[in-house]
Amino acid sequence: MELLTVGPGVWQLQLPIAWENGSVNCFLLPDGERVDLIDCGMSAPESFALIRAAVAELAGRQGRLRRLVVTHIHPDHYGGAGEMTEHDGAVLLLHRLEVPRVHPRYLEIDQLVEEVGRYLQVHGVPEAESDTMKNASRGMREWVRPAAPALQLDGTETIAMGGRRLRVEWTPGHSPGHVCLFDLESGLLFAGDTLLREMSPNIGLHPQSTPNPLDDYLEGLEHLMTLRPSLVLPSHGHPFTEAGERVEVLRSHHERRKEQILEVVGGDERSAWEVAVAVWGYRESQMEMRLALQEGLAHLQSLSRAGRLEKRADTSRVVWRRLPD
Repeated sequence: MELLTVGPGVWQLQLPIAWENGSVNCFLLPDGERVDLIDCGMSAPESFALIRAAVAELAGRQGRLRRLVVTHIHPDHYGGAGEMTEHDGAVLLLHRLEVPRVHPRYLEIDQLVEEVGRYLQVHGVPEAESDTMKNASRGMREWVRPAAPALQLDGTETIAMGGRRLRVEWTPGHSPGHVCLFDLESGLLFAGDTLLREMSPNIGLHPQSTPNPLDDYLEGLEHLMTLRPSLVLPSHGHPFTEAGERVEVLRSHHERRKEQILEVVGGDERSAWEVAVAVWGYRESQMEMRLALQEGLAHLQSLSRAGRLEKRADTSRVVWRRLPD
């Protein structure tokens, strides 16, 4: 276990995740014998052991978790919430738009799987592939033990975490109820998956997303820039200070992607599946193809909202057509 000091009274702990040989950062803020936690990794004995060892190191043998704020309900951030609340006594705080997504995603998944299957076919995925692709995320349930929040957040709340008071900043896009936490005094930003230094988070349009997730995401980045963070603490990768530069890179990336998609659509009608295969290429991983489709749909929706594409829809299919500039 390696605890990294990232600010006065703030410690970063890397937890393993079960895909891409990756890791997720959680953050511990001790306050005497109590420790507050931001994100908790997957539901896995190794993660639980690392968190408990960190709590003991920071708060002593009598140390206990107090509050747990989860930025969003993806398995690498929320998966261990059930264990942390039921066994370790943490009080869970979660944005209210994440709450209704837990049950269909992790507890009664069959209905959501069928809904996703219909959604995939409407957007052009061949039936044989959609039957496989709709089940691509079933395995994620293995890494999640759900928990109900003691407090549902809306955004703008100020909450005590360790010796700091952090303001909840609602930043939808990667997930409808994604939140960041901002220290108004020091400028420290716990950015979750919204602002990452080494990668662009997946922004996808799908049955559980907001209706226009890419524009939501970009607006969230703009809002974070008004805060002028002094240090960004992302959920993946290393802390960084150049928030404005990184936001500009992300904004430019998505603008280039939209222009690329306009070229792919050209003068024809295209399904989102055709666009995704043209832009990202066909991949053997059904999960990667589903994410590519959802990312393509988010860009298509943004272009349609801006009046650059026409979205033609009926009960059997949705296609996109370029409008004159």
